[in-house]
Amino acid sequence: MESTLLHPPLVHFAIVLPMVALVFQIAYSISSNYVYSQWSARILIISAVMMGLAWYTGGLEGKDVYPFLSTEGQSVLLQHKNIGFYLMIATGILAVAKFFACKVRNVPLESLVLVGLFAISSSLAYQGLLGGDIVYKYGGSVEKYSDGMECLNDPSMFVEEEEEHDEQEDEG
Repeated sequence: MESTLLHPPLVHFAIVLPMVALVFQIAYSISSNYVYSQWSARILIISAVMMGLAWYTGGLEGKDVYPFLSTEGQSVLLQHKNIGFYLMIATGILAVAKFFACKVRNVPLESLVLVGLFAISSSLAYQGLLGGDIVYKYGGSVEKYSDGMECLNDPSMFVEEEEEHDEQEDEG
């Protein structure tokens, strides 16, 4: 199956939106302005949807990438997949709790949502680090160079750059 490469753009929304919801939740906690709570709820619901889409597309692309990764890269990919699943579930549960807390204006539940948003946001930072390692350290979704070591053994990759550089020096 050919991957769709939708995971990279979707994952940026899945990472940023819970953090934006956290900012609005903090603003609500400080000011008690109900509008901030409403915005936090709306953003968190969209965030849960984006998290589900990011997890689904990541699963599709992960199936294509997995066989080409080194053993260590495969281990990191599986860890990334599992954490993504748990974050998707946690974000969905937190979105439902936030929606309920916002509707009934329950301050203790709003405080619990604030703690949950801190936990999800910090976990997303680690999840992003793992995803970056899969691509930049292990070569996931990089055509022909899945483990990154093949490019070091292929001097022809660097010949084109040297020829262009020599031509520019001759002209200059």
